[in-house]
Amino acid sequence: MKELLFCKIDKFGFPHWDGFDAFRWYIIPTHWDYLTGDAYLWIYKSAWLIYHRNMIKQYAFEAQIPVLLLAGVAVSEVGGMPERFKGLGVLQAKQVIDEVLNEKNKYSNTTSVGAIAIQLGVAAQTLGIAPATLDHSQQFRLAQCLLDNSFNIRVVAFHLRDLILYDNPGINTANLSEEQIILAGSRYNRGVTRSAAAIINSIHAPIGSPLREYSEYGRQIIKKKETIIKILENQ
Repeated sequence: MKELLFCKIDKFGFPHWDGFDAFRWYIIPTHWDYLTGDAYLWIYKSAWLIYHRNMIKQYAFEAQIPVLLLAGVAVSEVGGMPERFKGLGVLQAKQVIDEVLNEKNKYSNTTSVGAIAIQLGVAAQTLGIAPATLDHSQQFRLAQCLLDNSFNIRVVAFHLRDLILYDNPGINTANLSEEQIILAGSRYNRGVTRSAAAIINSIHAPIGSPLREYSEYGRQIIKKKETIIKILENQ
């Protein structure tokens, strides 16, 4: 079955998205029969979600957030740049920039790592560690930990809870409206710089308005809701 194409597991768990995967997706035109281009990316995302659905449910329950929100962010993030390259290339380059400019982790902590990409600084903060206190070795070890999908998914789940509470202090984070899911998802993609009101206005802006881009990431979660739920429920 095509949806199980990527479910051959090696000793490290589910195969990480690598350079070959990126080439097959980004360079070769989309063809659903040959599973190239966007077809390849979507099959990988689907298989990844199938394999990790119990883990996603477990950590969503532990963090007390909607499973749809965690799964939706996962579907959006999985694939793209080869995962290992982020922690073995991009991180080191940014560490050099920090040293040259005498910036304490300013750029290196923005390195996004993991199947569900999350910035090192954000991951550290979620774990209760002051991001600026990380030395280069600790950043590298955290990056390697984020390549473990169980660790990655759990950190992302608790970060999403933090984002929900940022806009809704004291709320029951496990029970959100679609608007609140869109807001939290958009925060995951764009951070907390923009006000909640601006993102909510973006949700309701007319189709075609440039304001729509601020909530696009979150709206895609709701758009794919039916498909995501079917995968999670093994339908």
